[in-house]
Amino acid sequence: MNNNQGKNAKEHVQDVKGQLQSAQSCLNQAISSVEKPENKQKIQDTLNAVNNALNSVNNTLTNYTE
Repeated sequence: MNNNQGKNAKEHVQDVKGQLQSAQSCLNQAISSVEKPENKQKIQDTLNAVNNALNSVNNTLTNYTE
């Protein structure tokens, strides 16, 4: 995924989607193991931001014109 040669713009956006999905998975794991409520809320806030970014990336890919 770190090979940027030969990639077009859409492929870079698809890479971002994969990275966001990975972050989403990690954050979900963090939420399931966090103990302090204040930390859980901070992780949830971050997860919400990642979810919003993922929705934006999906929207970009859906509406991408070649």
